[in-house]
Amino acid sequence: MLAAVLSVTACTDLVEKPYSEALQADFFTNAKSFEAALVPAYASLRGYIWNYWNISQHSSDETQVPTRGGDWGDGGQWVRINGQQFLPNEGLIDGLWGDLFTGVSRCNNAIETFKGAPDSVKEKAIFVAEARTLRAFYYYLLMDMFGNVPIVELALSDPANPPAQSTRAQVFAFCEKEIKESLPGLLADAPYARINKNVANAILAKMYLNAEVFTGTARFADCITACDAVINSGKYSLEGNYFDNFKLANEGSKESIMIAGFASTKDLGFPNQNFYMRTLHYNQVAAAAWNGFCTISEFYNTFDATDPRRQVMWVGQQFSDLTWPAQSKSGKPLTDRNGNPLAFTVEAPITNATEVNGVRIPKYQPDLAAPGGQGENDFVILRLADIILSKAEALARSGNTAAALPLINQVRARAFGNTSKNLTSITVPLILKERGNELFWEGFRRQDQIRFGTFWDAYTNKPSTIADKNKTVLYPIPTNALASNPKLKQNPGY
Repeated sequence: MLAAVLSVTACTDLVEKPYSEALQADFFTNAKSFEAALVPAYASLRGYIWNYWNISQHSSDETQVPTRGGDWGDGGQWVRINGQQFLPNEGLIDGLWGDLFTGVSRCNNAIETFKGAPDSVKEKAIFVAEARTLRAFYYYLLMDMFGNVPIVELALSDPANPPAQSTRAQVFAFCEKEIKESLPGLLADAPYARINKNVANAILAKMYLNAEVFTGTARFADCITACDAVINSGKYSLEGNYFDNFKLANEGSKESIMIAGFASTKDLGFPNQNFYMRTLHYNQVAAAAWNGFCTISEFYNTFDATDPRRQVMWVGQQFSDLTWPAQSKSGKPLTDRNGNPLAFTVEAPITNATEVNGVRIPKYQPDLAAPGGQGENDFVILRLADIILSKAEALARSGNTAAALPLINQVRARAFGNTSKNLTSITVPLILKERGNELFWEGFRRQDQIRFGTFWDAYTNKPSTIADKNKTVLYPIPTNALASNPKLKQNPGY
């Protein structure tokens, strides 16, 4: 047998071409191949709707999750975050750090991989620019939440020599540099859900709007310039119907600038698009929603009673014929699990609440055909109304309230359907109300309140935390991160 084998190998060429191996030089030949390599970095955007959204929203005056009959106790984490009692070992905070640095790592891996692609492939420069801008976005969120964080640009680092922290101002400068250097390489009109020049300018606009908080130096003129680049691009317009931004098939929105993609037909893993599951009562949908998140009474009362945007804030008796955005007025009156009328109240204690306490906000259209809340709606991270209001605020803070007013009224006129509710004057403090009424439950409230100085005010279920202002402006570096990198230093006060 050995002789037979040797005789075969002597006269046969057994050099095999490995068709299952994709080499960099062979693989990166078109946009699809680069896109496939960058998908994991984009996938990290889906985490935005859980740890980042939860922590920023629940520490603001816009969202709370009362403990109802033992449900949503979760070790007291929601009560602590609502009261701005942040702990370094809090699971949500540790999860957020992991989410964002996973996004950074995936961008670094993509950038390193793209280096091996031939420079002659035109798509290379485009996708490197996308990866760098996306990485800058993750660092923008890290800077926003944690302040001083390590800047990592390598796909592989030496575990024996972990990176040291950069200051918040240094992280800001890094993000700005990465985006500005990437802008020339980005497409003006990229395919849906990918980063283009307008996404990059929108991120810059948000950075510049908050620059005084992040770095100590105001950058309102730069904010206006970045906003104008988006507004004047001609690529976006306000949707005629406010709620078209949040309906099931919202991928056609002319207003969306940056999104995190979801699909009801594909299990993309947790977190899925489960916003309506978080807020509606168990008995309102067949999938048994979670009866969790609600808004706070003071915030609910900031709305004009005739504001159409408030119709998605559900109060009072609920009925079996679920409609959206306005709550149903038909069908069988629903009850809670104890047989009492399912009538949501405006007031809601943070502990010892009943099943009906709290205004519910299914801002994204419930996907009743999706399993377990795996909704079809894409999550809108940045949209045109935010950029218009950001420009208005930057103008007002620069002393030009006259130029800010028509921008505020542009957003209000879309909301009310006409100019009957247009304002005749505006002040800087009033812009916080306008942002809240337009952008509620979109993940901006904490950032906005810090910028306007109201983050530490007392409101329902929360005493004033102004004494801890210098501490709670940032979240603590997670205990696990400190243990894994001895060069990290805890934020002040923790």
